[in-house]
Amino acid sequence: MFKKFNWGWGIALFYGSFVLFMLFMVWCSTVMKTELVTADYYGKELKFQDQLDKMKRANGLSDSLSWTVSDKKVRLNFPAELKGKNVKAEILFYRPDNSLRDFNVTCSADTAGICVINSDKFKHGAYKMKVDWSAGKETYFTEGVININ
Repeated sequence: MFKKFNWGWGIALFYGSFVLFMLFMVWCSTVMKTELVTADYYGKELKFQDQLDKMKRANGLSDSLSWTVSDKKVRLNFPAELKGKNVKAEILFYRPDNSLRDFNVTCSADTAGICVINSDKFKHGAYKMKVDWSAGKETYFTEGVININ
């Protein structure tokens, strides 16, 4: 009625479990979500030198762009040497774990060089903030990471 466990059964059990494991791994790889950072990756790569030039100009300022985060508000403090100039910024809030939570915001600094972003689009977690800003005819680029609680 019961067969003894021998080499033949051991080999069959090993190969059977290996096949089941491989089928499980194939299923896991088809279910996993993969996203690119941006759909237009090649086009952005061609413009990357412009972004490096903007970053160099931003690093050349005596003071850097700074920010503070509280609740669902992000306060950008533009360098003091740019006060009185027309400072405008386009900000991409990039969520690495879910592209559906990415969004863009535009803002202009007030006379004190401050721009406050208040958005209900912020969800709890980390965002990579990419700030493309201009003061007069000069353009700058700064990026950083913020955490929304």
